[in-house]
Parts: sequence; C-alpha cells; structure tokens
Amino acid sequence: ADAMDNLTTSFYMDRVPTTWSKLAWPSQRGLSSWVRNFLDRLHQLEEWTNSPSEIPKVTWLSGLINPTSFLTAICQVTAQRNQWELDKLVTFTDVTKRMNADELDSSSRDGAYIIGLSMQGARWDVNNVQIEKSQPKEMFCPMPILNVKAVTKEKANVGGVYQCPVYMTEMRGPTWFFNAQLKTKSNPGRWVLAGVALIADISV
Repeated sequence: ADAMDNLTTSFYMDRVPTTWSKLAWPSQRGLSSWVRNFLDRLHQLEEWTNSPSEIPKVTWLSGLINPTSFLTAICQVTAQRNQWELDKLVTFTDVTKRMNADELDSSSRDGAYIIGLSMQGARWDVNNVQIEKSQPKEMFCPMPILNVKAVTKEKANVGGVYQCPVYMTEMRGPTWFFNAQLKTKSNPGRWVLAGVALIADISV
C-alpha cells in the first residue's frame, strides 16, 4: 500500500518515482520530461539495433546510460587500428561549427561526433571557436557537435585549452564522466573560477 501511495504521489507531483530512478540514469527532470527523454533514448538505441553495421554520423551522448563506455570504445578502436597501447591514449575534443547532424556528410574519420551537451557558466562562440563570457540571463548555451578522438597523452598536452569538466546533470559532483578540451584566449583559470562546465542532461 505504501509503495502504491508513493507512486501515486510521485505522479501527482510530476516526480520520477524512487523505484524507477534507482534503476535509471542520473536525472533531475520532472516525470513528464523524463518520460519524453526516455523515449528519445529508446529511439536512438532502436536505430542502432536496426542497423548495427552502420556507424551513426552523430551520437547523442546525453542519451547513453553509460557514456564513459562509449568514450572508452573510441580509444579502443583507435588503439586497434594503429597498433597503439590503450593505456597511453586519452580522449581529445575538437568543437565543430555545426549544430545539427544534417550538416554533416559522414561519420568522423578519426573518432566520433557527439551532440547534446550544453555549457553552464559561460558560452561558446561558434564563429571564433572559443569560450566567451555568458550573455545576460543566459543559463545554458547549446554546444555545437564535438569530434571526440583518441590521442596520445603527449599530444593532448596543448596550450590555450580549458580542460572543461563534463557532467551528466546539473547536480555535477558524482555525475562527472570526462573532460572536454575547449579553446580559450583567456587564461583557463578564469573558467575554473567561474565554474564553467558542460552538462549532458539539463532538467527542462
């Protein structure tokens, strides 16, 4: 009876029931938004399973339950292709100027295109391809498509880059899953102090 009462209350309050959230991905969405998000995630998986031999042009990273495994796979494929040692590779991101998958002709040649991230604490200047301060009253800035590839640790150590933490939700903390390398003309410390991060799933 208590379980049923809790379920009814959650539905009434537009909250994801605890029994569901325990088995699901990290999310701060209300129930109606969560269900729409669930269906979108399911659609991406169905597209993959219906065409397993086709490499998707773009992967909606936010729609994966375990995005870390996807990023690890990028390193594994690169290591196998080039006969490199896996433990010497790290992911490295290049931000494109394209906002939609329709603008791409094919999948990435040296990694994987990802979409679905938003910047919090600053904004991404698409034309100048760098981080800039936020516009007034702008909480989140949608990011263009990113190309994630695997490179050696030495090649990843470049200047003029902010190692931007990427979190699954706005809660941040334990939902971190990797760092994106974003170009900046300002000192990267400026963005550290501003708490600039990329968020995979914004509660809407």
